[in-house]
Amino acid sequence: MKQRFLAYFFFVLGFLTVTFFRHYKGDLIPNSFLFWLVGLIMFGIGFWLLRNTPSSEVQSHQKRLMEAIRDIKENGEKIMVDLTQCELKEHSYVEEREKNNGSDNIMLHAIEINMYGWGAISAYDIQKPEQVQVNQTVIIFSRDNSRTGHTDRFVSRVIPRDKVTLGFYLIQQKQTTLYVDKSNPARYYFDLDFLAS
Repeated sequence: MKQRFLAYFFFVLGFLTVTFFRHYKGDLIPNSFLFWLVGLIMFGIGFWLLRNTPSSEVQSHQKRLMEAIRDIKENGEKIMVDLTQCELKEHSYVEEREKNNGSDNIMLHAIEINMYGWGAISAYDIQKPEQVQVNQTVIIFSRDNSRTGHTDRFVSRVIPRDKVTLGFYLIQQKQTTLYVDKSNPARYYFDLDFLAS
């Protein structure tokens, strides 16, 4: 919440500063161009913070998710999983994305627009999509349930790595913990924090 407030503060203050000093011709404030430049930088910082700060709805969802994980870790059944015995299922594909996808740099965008005008590059060259390899793998752990007589299968979240790379991580880690809700086995959590490092 504080970060979002700070983003709005920089965004509005930068916008007002740029607007005021854009056509400022007075003598009261020397070097008005520097103030305009500082305002532009503040506007850019505010815009960047707004784009990279999750909304209150997303933050609320993340908080509920973290509470559910904490609850299942504290109250659930802990099962040690031999990662070398788990099955890995991979789903990889190629998709097209815009070349500058994720680039929110306002100054870069302005430079690109000027380049169109100069005829240095065509609009097609910038907007031409590029092909990106997307790797997705899940870990599947199976165990015989003596109470029900069935085999329970637990599937991890989707991991954005290919099967071979993930296999190396699992061999290094050797084992992890699976937390299963005692009252509802469909609720479980694979501890894959070691993949974040």
